[in-house]
Amino acid sequence: MRIIFLFNVILYGEEHGKVSVNLMDIKKSNTLSHLGFLKEHVFGITDITRTNKLSEILNSFSGKETSEIYVIQNAKNKEAAAVLSDVEYFEHLLDIKNVFEEIVDAYMFQVTMERQHDVADIELVQALQGEEFSFDEIIELANEIEIDDED
Repeated sequence: MRIIFLFNVILYGEEHGKVSVNLMDIKKSNTLSHLGFLKEHVFGITDITRTNKLSEILNSFSGKETSEIYVIQNAKNKEAAAVLSDVEYFEHLLDIKNVFEEIVDAYMFQVTMERQHDVADIELVQALQGEEFSFDEIIELANEIEIDDED
């Protein structure tokens, strides 16, 4: 699948046909649709283990790609939550994520190349004014830096 990003997102793919989404037309969902999603797609771990709901959800993914997602959460620990998704749909989302990361990287590279000969007209002390760095933090960050050896 190839994805092109300009002012519109256009998806091309044999299995998907051609879909165009104008990013400016995307509107916030209303409260009722959020409540409907919560009612139909968010389950507690108890709901899943004491019923055959998990089997029903997995069967709904069978045979076709679907964009349906379900949230499973632990009522005792609200931070313990996960999303259940169709595998093909999840791969599709990862592809989109990768394309957007490549776009950001390419843009940042372009900006860097445009600015590479600019002269810094601000002193380092002034640039760092108001920032607090500890010696330990600087050493820790320095150890994380990977330097490519040029031969």
